[in-house]
Amino acid sequence: MPKAHIRNGELTIPLSEKIRDKLDIREGEDLQAHVLEDGLIVTRTSPEARRRAEDRLLAILDRVRLRPGQKPLTEDEIVEEVHAVRRARRARRQHD
Repeated sequence: MPKAHIRNGELTIPLSEKIRDKLDIREGEDLQAHVLEDGLIVTRTSPEARRRAEDRLLAILDRVRLRPGQKPLTEDEIVEEVHAVRRARRARRQHD
């Protein structure tokens, strides 16, 4: 996992070619940072990059299917599942 460095108010995150390929980030591409309560999300800003990300997301969502006999979750159940995953992820980080 690459380590970020802050110098003179600038954040530098070294990314290997493998990571850049996986994230589909190109040299010289502008990124935007979104500050959360306990983290930071970095996203692409170019329309082409957003289109590529949307295409990848839709391709993943197209593969999601209910198992035989599984009932669809309500919106509230989905929200609770997302919260549970995030709580578990934070707990793992605290123990690492």
